[in-house]
Amino acid sequence: MKVFMGNLSGKINQISRFFLIFFFVIAFLSTVYQVFSRFILQSMMVKKALPMVDFSIFNLTWIEELIRYLFVWIVFLGIGIVYKSKGHAQVEILHHYLPKKFKNKLLAFIEIVNSFLFLFLIVYGWSILKFTSQQISPSLGINMTFIYGAVLICSLSCLVHSSVHLLGLVSIKNVIKEDVYEEIHKNTNI
Repeated sequence: MKVFMGNLSGKINQISRFFLIFFFVIAFLSTVYQVFSRFILQSMMVKKALPMVDFSIFNLTWIEELIRYLFVWIVFLGIGIVYKSKGHAQVEILHHYLPKKFKNKLLAFIEIVNSFLFLFLIVYGWSILKFTSQQISPSLGINMTFIYGAVLICSLSCLVHSSVHLLGLVSIKNVIKEDVYEEIHKNTNI
């Protein structure tokens, strides 16, 4: 089970990274194009040099909406990637002051609470998708389910990553002693 979930978590992370980079490249190129079409092609210098050409046709109205929706997906895919690597903000004051035998229990409790949060987001994210399935975006004309689906995808990936973290905590606790676990925890950020 642990191996399967670990492989699944790794695959989800790979796919998330690919799409995050892909969406970011599209958003970057779209932003550069939008800035170029607004501030270069519609500048007074270009209008004076080429008065017979109407460059306003190159100013695409839907591109701003595309950029906005791409950034929504970038943020939610990034949440899953950061959660897997435990790079998110954490309040570690309890972890530092607890005795060694309670640190593992605290980390497991935190993962359980996170898992319930992700389950909550999955359930309500699914109900939001049902509600938004009839909405169409104004400029792009796409179904808003594709946009709001980012919450559901993020929650699913975070739930898998949380399960892997929890399985890692349980299996490490059962296999080795607390002192050795503490040394591994410092080196690998499990």
